[in-house]
Amino acid sequence: MLKIILIPFVLLLLFGCPSPIYDFSAIPDLGIQTVQNAMNWVALEIRYIGDAIHYPANEYWQSPEQTYVWRTGDCEDYSILVMYLIHRDVGLEPQMVIGYLNGAGHAWVAVDGHWWEPQTGVIVDDNPNYRPQTYLDYYQVIRRSTTTHQR
Repeated sequence: MLKIILIPFVLLLLFGCPSPIYDFSAIPDLGIQTVQNAMNWVALEIRYIGDAIHYPANEYWQSPEQTYVWRTGDCEDYSILVMYLIHRDVGLEPQMVIGYLNGAGHAWVAVDGHWWEPQTGVIVDDNPNYRPQTYLDYYQVIRRSTTTHQR
């Protein structure tokens, strides 16, 4: 009996914990080949709706699949979906930038040497109104959007 209990534990110690695999199968191939394609698709297809719809949560990060299916979200949700599309279809490792835009909390995407605004699909590198505070890598963002849903 002790062997049955110890074998999985020993295997876990030897090989480590497998990384989570996220399956967002509701998001089909959208023909995205570039960062600009991903930005354009999200900017045109997603409608801004704040987190009030997730009451009582005051901050809720939707998964890429939720944003795709519902076609709504706030700045983090736009960023999460576009990050997923860039990672899956373009093969780059985007980051979410959390900071301030004109003094209000905001999120946008850093990828391929540029800051991108997913709500408009434009590069905002030279805009002094964007003030970064924190960068989160792709896997941190996906994990939070599928588990804690919080910043």
